Amino acid sequence: MISDLYKDKSRHATWLELFFDLVFVAVIGVVTHDLAHTHDGHIGSEQLLRFPLVFIPVWWIWITHTLFANRFDSDSRNERLLSLTLMALLVVFSTFAEESSGSGFAPFVVLYGLIRLVLAVQYLYVHGKHKEEVDFAKGMGLSIGLGAVISVSAIAFNGPMKMALFYGGIMLDMLLQIALQKKAMSRPVDRRHLVERIGLLAIIILGESVIAMVAALSDVEWQFNSILGAVAGFALIGCVWWVYFDSFETLERGKKLDNPNVLIFSHLFLCMGLLILANLIRHSILGDLDRPTFGMLSVVGLVFFYLGKQIPYFYAFPPWRSAIVGNTLVCVAITVASSFLPTIEYSLVGMTAGMIVYVALTHLRVLSVGVDNYLDAHHA
Repeated sequence: MISDLYKDKSRHATWLELFFDLVFVAVIGVVTHDLAHTHDGHIGSEQLLRFPLVFIPVWWIWITHTLFANRFDSDSRNERLLSLTLMALLVVFSTFAEESSGSGFAPFVVLYGLIRLVLAVQYLYVHGKHKEEVDFAKGMGLSIGLGAVISVSAIAFNGPMKMALFYGGIMLDMLLQIALQKKAMSRPVDRRHLVERIGLLAIIILGESVIAMVAALSDVEWQFNSILGAVAGFALIGCVWWVYFDSFETLERGKKLDNPNVLIFSHLFLCMGLLILANLIRHSILGDLDRPTFGMLSVVGLVFFYLGKQIPYFYAFPPWRSAIVGNTLVCVAITVASSFLPTIEYSLVGMTAGMIVYVALTHLRVLSVGVDNYLDAHHA
């Protein structure tokens, strides 16, 4: 038997997976540093660009580790040691994030490559022991290793070429793993476990929102605008939690999600959207961001959140599709309109109102439409 945990009805995230998530929380705080600081009311274009460029490699590490654990984790001593090694490397890796486009590029890239090679070794080890049962594990390990080698080769170049090679290696790694999913269906993901892990990832990001809000409140005097920003910000976080988890357990029933690509790649957008929103709440309390920049980021952040949240449901549950599209368009329109309000605190209130409308529309137009008959007919 490859894993005693795989498809176990009582399976939940292990203590080690939860520890890995705590390390990821610390890393996320470093990754979002650029979004937390303004210069004369602006966030520079270099800061905005560096955020996704640093976040994507970190997110891809978390996803790869989670997908491996989902199929093969046995919570053995060897796997614990490898996971703890990954965590240590990830902590050091994050210390070079802020300078990753400058002097810290080489160590940032080398550490990323080391982390990916550890993940490749995990897959190749499983293949070596169980090659007849999980032939695809060899392909996964080789794709991760090849992507890592191409990414690390970036340190030999300068200018745009080094960035093209580093992120080209990541893209190739992703594409090869997507191409291997048909073979990987010989051992489908443990859907309940994957949905739980993705949900925990969302909780981590929401926690970052609360941390940002508390940090901002400790730096300002309690005045009307800061109080309004704090109240609207916490209400927005609460609404995001409600929207995200109100129908979340339904994903465990969607057999289309046995191929995990839709779920994991949609959550790249969702996580980036939530991290943008976390920092907008901070800026609305501090009042240190100009209205046009706040409005632009609010639209981008909420559109990313809506995309990431809705795509898995749109894909897995066709009876909800028309309501999903309609609800999303209404709430995006409210967010766009809110971006024109005179102050960023009022804009945040408008965004929160749009999210409340979204909660109501989801209850009336989505959750009121049962999917049991669809699931019985198509998932028998």
